[in-house]
Amino acid sequence: MFRKRTALLGVMGLCLSPVAAQAEDKSLLDLSLEQLMNTQVTSVAKKSQKLEDAAAAITVISQEDIRRSGMTSIPELLRLAPGLQVAQIDASTWAIGSRGFGGRWSSNLLVLVDGRSIYTPLFSGVYWDAVDMPLENIERIEVIRGPGGTLWGANAVDGVINIITRGAASTPGTTASVGAGNLERIASISHGGEIGDSGHYRVFAKSTQRLPFDRPAGGAAHDGMDLRTAGFRADWALAGGDTVMAQAGYYDGSADHLDRNVTLGPPYTTPLEFTTGLSGHNLQLRWTRALSATSEWTAQIYWDHYRRRDVQVGESRDTYDLDFQHRFQAGRRNEITWGVNARLTADETDDKFLASFLPRKRTDRLISAFIQDEISLVPEKLRLTVGSKFEHNDYSGTEFQPSARLLWRIDPRQSAWAAVSRAVRTPSRADSDIRINTAAFACGPFCTGLVSIFGSPNFDSEKLLAYEAGYRAQVTKALFFDASVYLNEYSELRSAEPFTAYLEAVPAPLHLTTGSLYFNRASARNRGLELSANWQPTEKWTVKGSYSRLSMTVRRDADSADTQVENKPLFAPREQWQAHVFYQASAKLSLGGSLYHVSGLPGGGIPTYNRFDANLGWQASRNVEARLALRNLFDPGHLEYSAQDGPTASQIPRSVYGTVMVRF
Repeated sequence: MFRKRTALLGVMGLCLSPVAAQAEDKSLLDLSLEQLMNTQVTSVAKKSQKLEDAAAAITVISQEDIRRSGMTSIPELLRLAPGLQVAQIDASTWAIGSRGFGGRWSSNLLVLVDGRSIYTPLFSGVYWDAVDMPLENIERIEVIRGPGGTLWGANAVDGVINIITRGAASTPGTTASVGAGNLERIASISHGGEIGDSGHYRVFAKSTQRLPFDRPAGGAAHDGMDLRTAGFRADWALAGGDTVMAQAGYYDGSADHLDRNVTLGPPYTTPLEFTTGLSGHNLQLRWTRALSATSEWTAQIYWDHYRRRDVQVGESRDTYDLDFQHRFQAGRRNEITWGVNARLTADETDDKFLASFLPRKRTDRLISAFIQDEISLVPEKLRLTVGSKFEHNDYSGTEFQPSARLLWRIDPRQSAWAAVSRAVRTPSRADSDIRINTAAFACGPFCTGLVSIFGSPNFDSEKLLAYEAGYRAQVTKALFFDASVYLNEYSELRSAEPFTAYLEAVPAPLHLTTGSLYFNRASARNRGLELSANWQPTEKWTVKGSYSRLSMTVRRDADSADTQVENKPLFAPREQWQAHVFYQASAKLSLGGSLYHVSGLPGGGIPTYNRFDANLGWQASRNVEARLALRNLFDPGHLEYSAQDGPTASQIPRSVYGTVMVRF
């Protein structure tokens, strides 16, 4: 009954009020496909360039895509990117990967917010439950499929996601939003204005509540969440062409989960409901100076603090990062970009019986430098980009990550590119220092057994050698096509090797400990194809679609005894496709529908599933907009993930969500 009332409130809200688009902002609905092809991106080369000039497999999720999708969270929005594996585990937990290695901790995927890394070095991955902001404040999300280690460093192995927020100058005035449905309630407010003659600011606050999903066996799961976020951004355009950006963020809340508890006595394993406390804040400053039309430098510093508290393991972490880069023209054909970076991260863990770290406190340092040369082999036609990142970390020592990328502008409407890159995933604290107690059992009348997984201080970096190629074409004024293929060769992947059992007295009672130890004794080969197209047959209709196919093979080394690592391909969808249709019925009314197909995961017992979303938009006035979203419309519920390394998965249910936004 509670959920029905919440859904009714959301629909009633649509009839009462709602988002506002700025009159001075030109909607992407008004842009031709040719203009869309010229969209500026920054994540591929660490400079602004046209999408068609990027020698990488990149997708841009625009603000208009965000508005029309009807989606309410950043991880959910990533479903729009072809080639990503996006699976929701429960109401607040996600498994997101690129090109085959998705999981609760997608260690090979680097995620940034305005160039600030939110990748945690504790487990190697992203705490998606703590990533939230008003979606209307996002300019775009750039998704690179494939390695980006040459510029972004370690852990950008299979992809880079850069969430780019809107400049403060583009969000003047006040925007208020309220939404509700059968599964969530969201409210946010943002206000922007001027700072003197050269600056602008924006402040925001948001509250998100996600209600529990259902258990696979029926009944409500213990997986709701409640999160509050706030922050500001300020931008200055100074005399002489300098720009300065300052921003800060804060969040506080909790997320519920269902997992297993392990004890050294009968019944040994029991269901465990627990709540994770979330809190954090960050501060970021960036200064860019244009030295000339062909030369500029950027200096950035940020501080990030977060704390997580629950019955499995607690963590408090502070990260300090200093980055400098310089781009300049060297002669007529060479554009050089180089930079240096220093990072310090210090943590303290609150160890529990289920998981613990030795040592409990650790401070790690990372020092890196990169250089890249963009060479114009044939002006306006053929461009070669070569470079490498050099890093020194406290786990695996010195690493290098070179790449070479070739772009051929066949003609003004089509281009082709190819790349070969080396990337590494450096060890996390878990790889090196963790102990996880996964199960207990009776091994005799007076004997208790404990199964544990240990990290190893000798664990080394995982390595990738990637070969990629792509083609883009503006086939007609109404049709854009993008294709990419890849071959990834991985080596020294993590395996879990059994160790000789031993007796352990602490904690009591005396028990026999057995299990495994992390080593680098596996390799893999991934091959894939990714296709996407955008078609605008008329001014009122837009059709988008994508298709991706993955072939994945994992092999254990000859000296490995890991019996599970070769099953990893069974947990990666072999085939995915999606189709989106948008219709601008009038200046006030728009409609959309999206169909997603994901092939089954035999290893996790997840069957093939299809998801259909529909949404309706009503522009009540220049400053008021309402939207109604129906998600997973034809399916009462399905599983998307088989939990191996995190909370028990919940059914992803059908949902309705209405939102109203007003700008004044």
